[in-house]
Amino acid sequence: MTHRRDLGYWDEGRNLAEASFYADALGPEPRVLPPVAFRSRRFSELEDEAVWTRDWVCVGAHEAIPENGDLLPFTVGTHGVHVQRTAGGIVARFNKAQHGGCRAVPLQCQTGAKTKCSFTSCGYSRDRAAIPASELGDGTPEMHQYLGLRPERLLTAQARSWGPLIFVNLDVAPVWPDAELAALGRMGGFFGAHKPSRSRELWLEYAANWKLMGESLAAGGPVTGERDVWMLAPTTLSDGTPAQAAWLFPNLVLIATAASTAVVTLQPTAMGQTLCRLSTYGADPQHDLAFWREQIGRRAAQAEAAHLDLARFGTQHRPHTIAAAPPRQNGAAGAWMQAALAARLARLPADDLPQPLYQNPRG
Repeated sequence: MTHRRDLGYWDEGRNLAEASFYADALGPEPRVLPPVAFRSRRFSELEDEAVWTRDWVCVGAHEAIPENGDLLPFTVGTHGVHVQRTAGGIVARFNKAQHGGCRAVPLQCQTGAKTKCSFTSCGYSRDRAAIPASELGDGTPEMHQYLGLRPERLLTAQARSWGPLIFVNLDVAPVWPDAELAALGRMGGFFGAHKPSRSRELWLEYAANWKLMGESLAAGGPVTGERDVWMLAPTTLSDGTPAQAAWLFPNLVLIATAASTAVVTLQPTAMGQTLCRLSTYGADPQHDLAFWREQIGRRAAQAEAAHLDLARFGTQHRPHTIAAAPPRQNGAAGAWMQAALAARLARLPADDLPQPLYQNPRG
């Protein structure tokens, strides 16, 4: 029995971590991933193990925490973490209260969907916006929930920057893809003196799995890629403006014209919901924000339609698809995503272990 089987990643009679599960999604004429990959809690737990706890995840921009002591929460998979600006630079830590201060995880927080908590953000609830240092004084709920009395004793995570963006990685000794990101920066021209300012951030939520959302946002022409780290594709906006779309797996999508860049960080809030945190960079980014919101909405609508289709595939809602093979994957961005995900599933440890590295799946 392998480590993957011990994890309990079985759904609809299949081992979701085995190569046979996603074999048809690879190759010269790939099919879409099996629909369970977009609607199963088991698969989302597998992604937590293979992706969210091992990849570099974009959590926001330096402009969100400009002063020493400012703190930015971001739930990575099912793990409540934050980054804080200190005199020595950006520090990433796991929140002191992973369960929001609850003695046990409440039933409403065990559904696989992020819940609105009146107390604070944690690994099971929705994040709040960046917290100014002035709100983190001694005795405040925020101080207790995120930092505790001795922040220096909290479990730390890795933090790095690329341009104005902040990334974290929950793995023990991850490799920062410096050369790969440098190459993408040269090819994309996403940030720089020609795009000097950042807009405010909008939080937009859509009814689609995060993989389908990234696929739709990054859709375009033929893909140029750097292994399974990033992809870049030419695309055209709804008004005919040429642009470039990039996807840094798993959760950062950049869409850039010559004058402006849209930055979208993807955050799963349920198997079928994705929160898109949108901001823009340019000479007049606040003016550009409405335009980019409309562009993101158009692409998100395609993701929502695809998710609804796959969520019903093989069920009584679409009886003619029961026992049928998944549809063909016709998008270059989608094919790249499937290969990137499969590569991470293939890298999961194959040794027998008594429990998962980061969680203990229920059920």
